[in-house]
This record gives sequence, structure tokens and C-alpha cells, in this order.
Amino acid sequence: MPAGSSACLAHLRTATHLMTNRSKNDAFAAPALSLVAWSLATCALVSCRSESAVSASSAAVAEPAKTELFVERISTRVPFPRGLELIDGKLYVLARGRSREAGGANTAISDEAGTIFRVDPAIAEPMSFERVTESVAKNGEPFAVPTAPPFRLFDMQVAKPTDDRVTDRPYCTLRFHAPTQSFYLCAFSGIDKSDTDKSTFSKNLSDAVLRYDLRTEKWYEVERHDIEKGGLYPHHDPSRRPPPHGWLNGPDNCLGVGNQLYAVSKDNSLLVRYDLGALVADPDAGAPPSEVVFDSSVDVRGLGMQRFYGHSALAHRDGWLYVAFRTSSEVIRIRLGDDDLPVRPIQAELVARFDPWDPETKKSANLTDIAFDDEGRLCVLSAKPSRVFRFTPDPQRPFDGRAAANPKPWVDLGALVGRKDMKSENILIDSHGRLYIPAADPYDFEQGASGTIYRITETSI
Repeated sequence: MPAGSSACLAHLRTATHLMTNRSKNDAFAAPALSLVAWSLATCALVSCRSESAVSASSAAVAEPAKTELFVERISTRVPFPRGLELIDGKLYVLARGRSREAGGANTAISDEAGTIFRVDPAIAEPMSFERVTESVAKNGEPFAVPTAPPFRLFDMQVAKPTDDRVTDRPYCTLRFHAPTQSFYLCAFSGIDKSDTDKSTFSKNLSDAVLRYDLRTEKWYEVERHDIEKGGLYPHHDPSRRPPPHGWLNGPDNCLGVGNQLYAVSKDNSLLVRYDLGALVADPDAGAPPSEVVFDSSVDVRGLGMQRFYGHSALAHRDGWLYVAFRTSSEVIRIRLGDDDLPVRPIQAELVARFDPWDPETKKSANLTDIAFDDEGRLCVLSAKPSRVFRFTPDPQRPFDGRAAANPKPWVDLGALVGRKDMKSENILIDSHGRLYIPAADPYDFEQGASGTIYRITETSI
């Protein structure tokens, strides 16, 4: 069958799937019917033919299969969608808060920062639709709304955003941990400002890791920096004082593994472990005990002691904890034991290199999230422009994502949707290998949207 015919059938199957789900949401029936007609009449869509990404350092053993990417919009309801989780067929999405691309935080606009939304992934439309349908625009409802305490919410009464030096927004990363029946998120703590300002982000000192417990339907602190202690991290001697210890300056990601929660901070470059054991039995057990796993100095097999900065992303597979860095733009892994604790002495393995921060251009690969698919391939997100690289980790042949190696991304979101300034900071891979990726960009905001959650499906052609 010609490639074009195969592609048309794939698109028609997607349309039929959407029609099958229309009964779940009658408002979606009309867009789904339009999609079927459009698929039969034109067999045209926004897609990108690509070859499976392979490491530039890997030996070529066979021509990779050609694939096609089909892009859908799931929702534009969530204000700057940031973290993602799929649970029992529903998509849970964290609202980061209004970004600098939208002119920064605004005391006249309630952007629902810190709210967890529940989105129906059965509602979708092709990216080729010029206008967002009503069903996609309204796809999402508040599931867990932040409360103060433990949140330190943005003060809508201040004269200008930077007058609020206490807020713990923006919020990033959303993880669900089944043993504690809790969602975990990071509070990065700062204020976005307009791009017209000389400085576009002002850092605060109220960083936190927070959780929402389904058993009590309440929010709790896991970690909190005491702003009265200023820039001292931790803010007291952990060996003598109970938690929380205030380890994290700029918490950027977290991940539950067994009864442990691992969290990383971008600004003081730490990986910290929290013992959630007591919270499994008692949701009101209090802030969990914790320890630093490593800071910026890590022993790497074959390379010796190395320095890494901007700890930013976490993933786990087959007894290995993977850590990515925004500033150093590398990915390493460390071995975890059967108890899900780091095997000591810690000796990491390098699995990928990207372009590090350049003091002249003031840019880096900006690695903000990583995730595995069911085939064991690691997906690495480079935030702006939004590109996802995919490879099978092999410490014997670390993936070379540096520009000089001319790596081909698996997904180039800006190219797929025709907007070069797309910015994405989290990804999710479902059991079907489909990529969920939220994005926010100035074009979306100018058109009145809050940002977009995309789903990308790869099919053979």
C-alpha cells in the first residue's frame, strides 16, 4: 500500500475512535463528525514524517522504520499547563500560573496557579483545525484547589507583582504516588515579569514541595523553606532538628519510587530523598524525614568526579534513577537497591550529553523533563524550543545531543504546529507510546487561550 494511503487509513482510524467516544461528551459529536468527513474527503493532516531518533555515536545497523506523527489538541482550559499524570483514564494537569510570555503575573487576573485540573483525554481534535472547538476549550475542571495554608498564594491586592515576596508560585511537576494516595508538586517560588523588563523572573525564598492527599482531600507540606532564614539551605542542622529542613532552592521536579520521594532543585543543585513510609499508613504523619543524595559533585564511572548544575528532571526504570540537568545539559543514572535507596558509594553512569549553558548566548539545551516509554526508550525534553529526543540509554555509548552532532529530535513541537516559540516543560508517555506535552507560548496567550495540551501519536508508514 502506498505510504499516503496508509497514512489516510491511520487518520481515519483516529477519527472513528473519536466518534466512538462521542457519547461520553455530546458536545464533541459535531467536531468528531467534521473530522470523519474531513478525513474521507481530503486525507490531509498536520504531520511530520521522521525516522526514529538514534544516537549519533551509535553504529548504523539497519535503516530505521519511517513513521508519521499525528498531532491532536486535548485542552486549552488549563492556565499554563505544567505537570501531567494519567490515572484511570483521566488526565490530571497542574496549572503553573501566568507566565512572562503573557506579560507576567497580573494582579487583575486570577490564573488558578497551583490548581490540579482533571481533563478528559477522550476529547481531542486534529491540530489542523484552525479554531479550537468549544469542547477542547472547556475540557478540564478544577479537581484540587490550593488552600492557604500550606500554600502561600499570590497576593492579588499588591500594587505590582514584585511586591509579593512571599508567594510560592510558579508551580511545576505533578506526580501521583499510589502508596500514599497523594499528588506531589513543586513550588518554585518567584514572580514572572513581562518580557519588556530587563529581568523576566524574580526569585523568592518560599520554595516548597506540597502534596494533595486523596484520603483526606487536604493539602500538606512535604518540604518548606523558612523565608525568615533567608538564603540558608538547609535552614537548620538536619541532624538536630525535625523536618522540614528547607533543602531545596528552586525545586524543579519530583518522583515517587516505592516508598521514597526523590526531588531535585535547580538553583542549589541538589537531589534529596524523602522517606514516605509513615505517610503510607497515616496521611497526617507530618513532614517526612529526608536526606541529600548528592549535590553538584558526582562520581561518574570512567570519568571520575564531575560537576553538574541545575538538577531538573527525574525518571526511574529497572532499578536505575535517572537525573537530568538544565544548566550542565547532561543525563546520568544511579543504581537503587531493592529498598529503593541509592546504592552507596554512589557511582553514576553518563547516558546523554546536550549543549551546556553558554555564558555568551545565555542559553542551554534546558532539559526540563525526562520519561520512559514501555519499550525502554528515554524521552528527553528540551524546553524552548520544544523538542523531544528519544533513545535507548547505553552508558557505553552516551547519546550525543549536542548541536555539533546534528541530532534529529523525535518530536519538534514548534515545527509540527508552526510556532517556533513553543515552550514546554513536562512530558508524559502513556501505555500506547503516545506523547502528551503541554505548551504555552505568546501566540496562544494573544489569542486568549491559556496554553495547550497536545497529544502526539506515532504510526508506521
